[in-house]
Amino acid sequence: MDVVLLTWNDSEVAHRAVTSVVASRGLEIAVWVVDNGSVPEFAPPRSVSGVLRHPENQGVARGRNSGATLGKAPLVCFLDSDATVDPDALRLLAGALEDPRVAMAVPVFADQPPEASAGMRPSIRRKLMRAAGLSARYGSSGPGPVREVDFAIGACQVIRRSVFDQLGGFDARIFYGPEDIEFCDRVRAAGWRILQIEDAVVRHEPRRRNRSLLTRRGRRHALSLIRFYMSRSRP
Repeated sequence: MDVVLLTWNDSEVAHRAVTSVVASRGLEIAVWVVDNGSVPEFAPPRSVSGVLRHPENQGVARGRNSGATLGKAPLVCFLDSDATVDPDALRLLAGALEDPRVAMAVPVFADQPPEASAGMRPSIRRKLMRAAGLSARYGSSGPGPVREVDFAIGACQVIRRSVFDQLGGFDARIFYGPEDIEFCDRVRAAGWRILQIEDAVVRHEPRRRNRSLLTRRGRRHALSLIRFYMSRSRP
């Protein structure tokens, strides 16, 4: 499995993410870091297979797409720099993709309900409520340790590389916004399944606490959501 970790001015937490990944059990893993214009530059630990440095922030979709080209493993995991994986999490997610109908597997985040990170495809109302810190969950996809979901946030996604390449990766026109929704839409439209695995535990603090609409980043995210949903409503 190739693990692509995108970092931008968060070297300390990114190092913790790398440490957690290399401690994974039951898988051969290569860690690739994309430094999206950090100042100072990210200083990689020796356990990293390689670093791709961009002179300026390329956004989430472009950054992750460029990181995916660095490896050739049949599975690629996109992991947020402020997330850490439990030792068996990536092995369990990889196991879900042994089903040839499954294109993506995602975890349940520690101390959060499953609906906090995956479930029914979110409406613009729900996404904006989450961006404003007024809602903590997506629509439920039902009970069970393995759930088929419409959508999962991009903090940790294990994707079949052949599907990722077939679909052209993340939409590079989206700088910071719903690239995760858009990609999940295309996965499902192409007939593939997305599974959420409860026993695959990843630790990731909900970003809605840090995405206030009063901040520049929060406003940019909200505008990206509005543009995305408006474009989907046009004939």
